[in-house]
Amino acid sequence: MNRLIIIGNGFDLAHGLKSSFKDFIANYFCNAVNHFFEGNTYSDILFELSFTNDFHPFEPRSKPTTSEDIFEILDKLNKNKKNINLKFNSLLLQNIYAKIKEVNWVDLEIEFFKILVATKNVYKNQNQFEAIKNVNEQLDFLKNKLVIYLSEEEKKYSNTFDKSELLKCFLEEINKEEIVTTYLRENKLPDNLYFLNFNYTRTFMDYFELSNNQIRSKFNFIHGDLKEEYGNPIFGFGDEFDKRYLEFEDENNNQLFKHIKSFEYSQNKNYFNLIRFIDSGDYQIQVFGHSCGVSDRTMLNEIFENTNCKSIKIFYHELNDKVNDFSEKTYDIAKHFKNKGVFRKKLIPFDLSRPMPQPKNK
Repeated sequence: MNRLIIIGNGFDLAHGLKSSFKDFIANYFCNAVNHFFEGNTYSDILFELSFTNDFHPFEPRSKPTTSEDIFEILDKLNKNKKNINLKFNSLLLQNIYAKIKEVNWVDLEIEFFKILVATKNVYKNQNQFEAIKNVNEQLDFLKNKLVIYLSEEEKKYSNTFDKSELLKCFLEEINKEEIVTTYLRENKLPDNLYFLNFNYTRTFMDYFELSNNQIRSKFNFIHGDLKEEYGNPIFGFGDEFDKRYLEFEDENNNQLFKHIKSFEYSQNKNYFNLIRFIDSGDYQIQVFGHSCGVSDRTMLNEIFENTNCKSIKIFYHELNDKVNDFSEKTYDIAKHFKNKGVFRKKLIPFDLSRPMPQPKNK
């Protein structure tokens, strides 16, 4: 039996990278506001800041704005409507900003899809084509900014973490007590490891190399990587089971499909390589730092409901002895199953699971 190791953003966060979407969007606004303070104006296709005609610009701030206080500063600027014009040129960015302020997180890909659907319903014919094209250009702009931001974050990554505890998880035996969908006579080491990396970064690569020294291993940058060595970064929506997506096919507007992940996957062989692995034999899944959200539902359904998938083991994030995200992850994983009975058989219960080890810097 093989092992499929799913690597998500929580893995990078555990290694000190400020790679959350909130980190990125705070950095974007921080740069915009600093530019405004230094030059008395800021403008891009998403957002702009300027002074009103009857207000004399103040002197540039001597101390740059930090990401920690950026949302408070934006609120103050927005309340000063008499003297300052703060304008969102993008409903996508405006919604993201509102949700991050309120609940401290946002799924950009899901928010993008909601706006895509709303725009489709409002506009028709040529006007629809131009409106959807505009929404796509806004996502492209954010995607390019995100790649630049993560590239800078990756440069800061310190490869001095103690890798031993996480490595033990990757290399552990497959426990016969964790599998009810097939019979295992005894615990056994996996025959092969397959690292399915959903991040654009290479944080996991050291673990892959160490694992490959003991168990034959392969890796897949399923969404591409920052250097584009393993494919251009893929960013978009991947739930083609959503009934609203099915309505796209009735529209004569191919702009609607530009950021649907299935069509981006066709640009390289990464998805084909994944299918070859999951169809090659039985496997157990380990989940490290991935939310398993619906923006990847089509792919995760194919992985989870595949008859070769024998069990799913969550390495959950533990805030303290009483608070963890195990239940939240089970809710999201269940959404990828059409057959809920199969879901219950494959998901390893909490008392056989454990927290993802948090690597410590040496």
